[in-house]
Amino acid sequence: MKKVFDEIHGYITLNDLETKIIDSPIFQRLRRIKQTSLAYLVYPGAMHTRFSHSLGTFYLSQKVGEKLQQSGIMTSEELNLIRLSSLLHDIGQFPFSHAIEPLYLQSNLSNKVLRDEIIRNDAELKEIFEEHSVDVGKILQIYNGDNSFSSIIDSDVDVDRMDYLIRDSRHTGVQLGNLDLERLIDTISYGEDGNIIVLEKGLYSLENFYISRLHMYQAVYYHKTILGYEIYLRHIFKQVVESCCPELFNTNYIKKSVNEGSLVYWDDEWVFSKLYEALSDYNTSDNLKLQIKNFLNRNGPKVVFEEVTFDKLTTSLEELVSKLERYGIPRDAIFPFEEKIKIIDKSKIKVLSKGKYKSLKDLSSTLLKSIPEYINIGRIYVDYKFVNRARDILS
Repeated sequence: MKKVFDEIHGYITLNDLETKIIDSPIFQRLRRIKQTSLAYLVYPGAMHTRFSHSLGTFYLSQKVGEKLQQSGIMTSEELNLIRLSSLLHDIGQFPFSHAIEPLYLQSNLSNKVLRDEIIRNDAELKEIFEEHSVDVGKILQIYNGDNSFSSIIDSDVDVDRMDYLIRDSRHTGVQLGNLDLERLIDTISYGEDGNIIVLEKGLYSLENFYISRLHMYQAVYYHKTILGYEIYLRHIFKQVVESCCPELFNTNYIKKSVNEGSLVYWDDEWVFSKLYEALSDYNTSDNLKLQIKNFLNRNGPKVVFEEVTFDKLTTSLEELVSKLERYGIPRDAIFPFEEKIKIIDKSKIKVLSKGKYKSLKDLSSTLLKSIPEYINIGRIYVDYKFVNRARDILS
């Protein structure tokens, strides 16, 4: 038995199996991966890690599970399975998380695919699982949505989101992610097909959850400066890896590194080490060296066009990029970004009122009906030295 003190939830208690898991090298890697990628470039306190978030998610799954167990819905064996699944849910995160991951998605390697690979094939985890007779297949079933309790780990209102909203709010200092976790956990449950069932008396807490989510996406996760540096790092990382170690873009090589145990050192610090190596390598182009220095010195690309809407985007970014190119802005100095971000799936929310289930459309007194389902963001960033010129062109 082990206790770890967490700045959000207080003491978190782990049994012998869970302690061995967090002490394993592949889990310790999460100490060296920041939870919010490059958010610290805007919010200096955002230095917290995937390690602490994983413990927080584990803690909340325990609270949700104990509630379900007391209600006779969940067995102790199922609770143990949920605890393990929540503890390991982020084990496959890439260095700098979602800043780097898009480079691998084109090869169908996501952090979830990498997570499953690690759980199946990391040598030390396999040894721990065998020693404690853990059925790995059942953990993977939870991740794949094939378990009635999968929604606790992955749904619109799961323990993952509960923890990162309040944790990221605390560390960025953005007071938009504060949640009444006790009330939220006490008044929601999970139905089939990812449905969220909320008691009518808990609607205010659920409203707060979704409003917090909306605001944190705007103020932190898609903050224009943070996102610009993530795009810039991705651009630089691609060039560096192609130069020094192109095998890292081979999915089979990544999976092989899981088996060999070398993936445990693939973290944020590894990325920085490669940037420094490229700076001192005479084979590195002057242009790439300048980009690396600009990134390290926080002199990255800036926004020259932005459209943020709860409706469809009205501007074609391709046309704007073409215009910038026609007027002499180099294509490799232009970084367009467009994404549709889901905030809430209202069809998945059911309200339990006086013994009957109601959909949101049947209720008139909840803000949930007014929260936008999506945010659409369209932006164009350019290298800082072309900013004034690009803004003149697009004005």
